[in-house]
Amino acid sequence: MATRKIGLQDVEETRNPRRLRLLAPLRYLSIQAPEKGRYDVTIPAFACVALWVGYNILDPRPSLFGAEGILITAQSFLIMAVPFLIGALASVAMGSPGAHLDRRAVGAGIYLEGRSISLRQFVCHLLGYLSFLGLVAFLVITVANFGRPTAINLLAAYPIACEVLAQAFAGAMFFLLSAFATTVFWALYFLTDVVNHHD
Repeated sequence: MATRKIGLQDVEETRNPRRLRLLAPLRYLSIQAPEKGRYDVTIPAFACVALWVGYNILDPRPSLFGAEGILITAQSFLIMAVPFLIGALASVAMGSPGAHLDRRAVGAGIYLEGRSISLRQFVCHLLGYLSFLGLVAFLVITVANFGRPTAINLLAAYPIACEVLAQAFAGAMFFLLSAFATTVFWALYFLTDVVNHHD
């Protein structure tokens, strides 16, 4: 059976040429599947609020930065997780065609832009989104670690602004990490149960 070679023309002639290609992993958020919205937004938002409230209730408040801070722990985990996710994405995307992984989902189905997609396509989008979230979180943490002294110096005369910025940053990080953790658990469920469902 002959296979078609993929060339630059295939890259240039996309269905949505105006979309920023480096943000392609975010297409995962456009996928419609049963219960998916709960894991994309609702649970991460709830977890973010719970973490933010817990962070502010604790006395003394845990440090975000520093050798024993929350962010250094998250960064250490991301250093391990992101390469694994990218490797898993490559493995699934480049794997040999098969009747099981390339079939459509059983039941309500999974749709992207009005078209039903296969389990392999969904898993690729899922792993791509996880890799993207992990990379963004890692970069934000790295930039924040290096930029914190400068921000403190610039806002030294404005303690209220400094506290508002710190709270906003903590909330943003809690949401990003909550979205990443929730999607990891969703991926574990999907890959262990849904993909292996043979009905």
